[in-house]
Amino acid sequence: MNRRRIFIYLLTVLVVLIFWNSYRSTTFELVTVQKISENEMTVINLSNRVRTITIPIDISKLVEENKEYTISYDKRIFDKHRLRTISP
Repeated sequence: MNRRRIFIYLLTVLVVLIFWNSYRSTTFELVTVQKISENEMTVINLSNRVRTITIPIDISKLVEENKEYTISYDKRIFDKHRLRTISP
């Protein structure tokens, strides 16, 4: 009985992880950086939609505010927007 519970628990965890990972969307757009800190940046796209995107490392010295960049970011269900790439 104990092995069966462990198996059901592990199977449930696996299904939840697969579900969470499958609902990922990647967006690619031209944005203007409004504000940048060491762990996130606020951007506005051409449709005037404001987003706060989590950045993996401190890029505040490399990216300038009020400049346009092309970015790609991921969004998963129950998670924040996360930066994948950025280029001038």
